[in-house]
Amino acid sequence: MLKNSTWKLEETNLAEFGSKLDKEHRKQEGALEKAWGKETGVGSEAGLWVWRIEQFQVVPVPKAEYGRFYDGDSYIILSSRKKEDSDVLLHDIHFWLGKETSQDEAGTAAYKTVELDDYLDGRPVQHREVGGYESKQLLSYFKSFSVLRGGVKTGFHHWSEPEYVSRLLMVKSALHTPGGHKYTVVVKEVGKELINTGDVFILDTGKVLYQWNGKKSSGVERVKAAEYAHGIEADRAGAVTVQTFDEGDRDQRLFWEALGGEVEVKPVEAVEEESTYVKKLYRLSDASGAIEFEEEATGDKVTKELLDSNDVFILDVQNEIFVWIGSGANKEEHRLGLHYAQEYLKKQGLNAHTPIAKVMENGDHTMFDNALNRF
Repeated sequence: MLKNSTWKLEETNLAEFGSKLDKEHRKQEGALEKAWGKETGVGSEAGLWVWRIEQFQVVPVPKAEYGRFYDGDSYIILSSRKKEDSDVLLHDIHFWLGKETSQDEAGTAAYKTVELDDYLDGRPVQHREVGGYESKQLLSYFKSFSVLRGGVKTGFHHWSEPEYVSRLLMVKSALHTPGGHKYTVVVKEVGKELINTGDVFILDTGKVLYQWNGKKSSGVERVKAAEYAHGIEADRAGAVTVQTFDEGDRDQRLFWEALGGEVEVKPVEAVEEESTYVKKLYRLSDASGAIEFEEEATGDKVTKELLDSNDVFILDVQNEIFVWIGSGANKEEHRLGLHYAQEYLKKQGLNAHTPIAKVMENGDHTMFDNALNRF
């Protein structure tokens, strides 16, 4: 579990996609949901929609706040795009769970995701996202992606001068994925122990924003951090100033004083993970009369030809798990796909918050195909 999480992953209904709940009933319920009613364009137009779960209700997030998430909440994100050389719409649904969201909100987001999927006739690719472990695809939808502390119940800790609490933000750039922006700026609220030479940090004290550039940070990150800081300045109608420092500058002491004291700056290597991961493919099938989950292939031996329409397959590419549902897979295999993906992460000792995507054989599997060809 994420440290200090207030909900338990295994106790949400995250594995209930395609469960015993009547699918047609969910589709009818989905049609009654005002958040994605006909007037919103959901299901008929290309675009991006973001909703937050508030008191069991699906509430649209204002477009001006797209890309700004709070760790006390749960969200649903829908991305719809036209298939190349066609008017057919392809959909991706993500439900995002903040580390401090409530059990009820997490469960509501999961259930409403299923409902939206059924409303769109089961065509979307479904993604489970946990705060701090977002997939590159989700990040690609936003020019800037930030995760801040607070939530709808706490008023989002919006800025107010008399009681503002300083926060340290780490700014990183993520390369684009197909259909997304060239760069997505990922902004996360962190502790000062994470300050390192390879990243850019913004200390927001309410009236002053201090930007500190690690000496090995990229030019893109420095520029995007400055844009983000000046965006905050604009939000506060100019009632804040921005000061920028480079690691090693004599006047960076102002940054350290505002932070409450200088800390050890870690080398970038200390916070980066090296990857020599080997992809793995597993088959989930009850062809023998009992559910069996077995490794099918690893590394270069993992190919698309191994996929069988009669079964479910789980592809592990380290930073994401894909559950591929064959068009001929039966209801039990379909129902257990996400459950086995979660159990796989647990039994392998892998990060339980790794993004999981469910892909239908007859649906859009562009991202799955790209993952299959990695390494």
